[in-house]
Amino acid sequence: MLKNLIALTIAIALGAVGYAVWNHRGPEESPLNVLVTQMRTRAIIEHERQVTVWYKACPEVPGINPQVMVIWPAKLNYELDLAATKLALGADGVLRVDTPPIRGDDPSVPSEVGEYMAQTSFWTLESEQAIVMREMQKATPLARHLTAYFLRNDVGLSDQFKEELETYLRGIVGALGLKVTRIEINIPKAEVTIPPRPELALCEGSFALANGFGFARRQEDGTIVGIYPHKPSSATP
Repeated sequence: MLKNLIALTIAIALGAVGYAVWNHRGPEESPLNVLVTQMRTRAIIEHERQVTVWYKACPEVPGINPQVMVIWPAKLNYELDLAATKLALGADGVLRVDTPPIRGDDPSVPSEVGEYMAQTSFWTLESEQAIVMREMQKATPLARHLTAYFLRNDVGLSDQFKEELETYLRGIVGALGLKVTRIEINIPKAEVTIPPRPELALCEGSFALANGFGFARRQEDGTIVGIYPHKPSSATP
């Protein structure tokens, strides 16, 4: 009898311990949480934009001013930080994604492949090397200016990030077996401060171009002004 009582007591104790362990066991991680973790593990999405800058400069130097043909390539770099991105899966199967704004990174300007051709005369009282070197020094600050310029004005940049992020999310969603009917991605427009453009001594009536798109021109009075896309005005009812 005593043995049976001891055995029963032990069984009750083991059952209580087992129930406590079961009761305090953490719930299995939801597929949505796994999706968030996987997305944030990637950290960022990067995008490079290849541009070729071309302009003709007529800098003022002692003597007769030269003409300098300037052509150089650059990689403008952009990032989308996924660490702060928020996901919400609705009952309708729509996955809503809210990201931070796109940000610009430091551009890459390979100076060894640029072309700087100066046309000077006997009466140009400054060396061709000095004239070319002055234009070369403008390449990196001008690329930084263009990085912010396109971030503010190029709507296609946001579309490219949306497409890449959606492709990435659909791959994870499929692997997790989540029922997602549609993915809606919202990338807010950033408040972009464009760094000052370095002084470009453009020749009379000429433009500075990036991939054939004019971003600066010389006015008749000699001033250099930026060119910005026209924003559609909101229709008034």
